[in-house]
Amino acid sequence: MDRLLIVIALLALVGIVLGIRLARRGRGTTLPSRVDAKRIGLDAGHGETAVVAFSGPYCHACQQWGAELDAAGIAYRKIDVLQEAGLARAHGVTHTPVVLVVDRADGRVLQGYDTAPDADSVERVRALVTA
Repeated sequence: MDRLLIVIALLALVGIVLGIRLARRGRGTTLPSRVDAKRIGLDAGHGETAVVAFSGPYCHACQQWGAELDAAGIAYRKIDVLQEAGLARAHGVTHTPVVLVVDRADGRVLQGYDTAPDADSVERVRALVTA
């Protein structure tokens, strides 16, 4: 009987989590339109146009972004949302991945992504960074 209750509780929990995820998708996500480049730690070494990747330790899409950016030779500032939760909150980042291409001079976000990378998104990031 105890095992049956545990199974029912686990199924209910999974249902709740899936419901929350579906509700979030339905609302649409908003990405920051500006970031505080200095507070994030974007310096001249990141170039005039910089890439910021908000990431979580268990986020598979975040790991994919890291691998794709590394393979493309694109430098980026990785922000672990658990270790640097204040930066994530300050910039309205509520989920991962969030990858932003930023004009370092004024913090304006030129392009943002909150899904796993594909060839087009990585190429667009490269074009913006090398422009």
